[in-house]
Amino acid sequence: MVNSKNTQKRIKKFYDLNSRVIYPPIETKKFVFKEFEDFFLCPNRLVSQKRVDLVAKAFTKMPDKKLVIVGDGPERKKILNMIKGYDNIEYRGVLKDEQLAGLYSRCLATIYMPVDEDFGMIPLEGMAAGKPCIAANEGGCKETVIHNKTGFLIEPTIENIIKEVKRSSVEKAEEMKDDCIIWAKKFDTKTFIEKWKNEIKDSVEC
Repeated sequence: MVNSKNTQKRIKKFYDLNSRVIYPPIETKKFVFKEFEDFFLCPNRLVSQKRVDLVAKAFTKMPDKKLVIVGDGPERKKILNMIKGYDNIEYRGVLKDEQLAGLYSRCLATIYMPVDEDFGMIPLEGMAAGKPCIAANEGGCKETVIHNKTGFLIEPTIENIIKEVKRSSVEKAEEMKDDCIIWAKKFDTKTFIEKWKNEIKDSVEC
């Protein structure tokens, strides 16, 4: 059993093994929509594979757009040096779950640019709060983000991030809100448990 179609492809490629997919669960009830405030949210581990530095660099070129970064990791010092002096970029460090949920509930959209992520929960957490995600067009993001419906899939470059952020608006996010919430519910914990029950039942019957 694997956590995404992306992981499934890797298992087949490197080990020539077949597998079945059950997506990781999200407790959608923890996330609620409140409003669209004028900031983008980038919560992630600060490691090179997550490309938070790419997002931060893009916002240094957009002083009129606000970014909130949440998380910690070995690239923290690098990112803090990069955003030093930019009032539009705020680093919040590590937050409690309810604090992060509060940011999800109020942001305009999330931004998620990992390198070939296995799956990735961040887009879905934002969607559970009714927020679209600007995500890298690779890896698990292609399974969690529906382009032009629950977010936008882009090639992960500074230029493309800038372009998509500048295109974003409250009106566009509002149009996607309901689709985001509906889509996130497909990954709810209840669905996860039900799928595992079915898998176990099928295995026993075999």
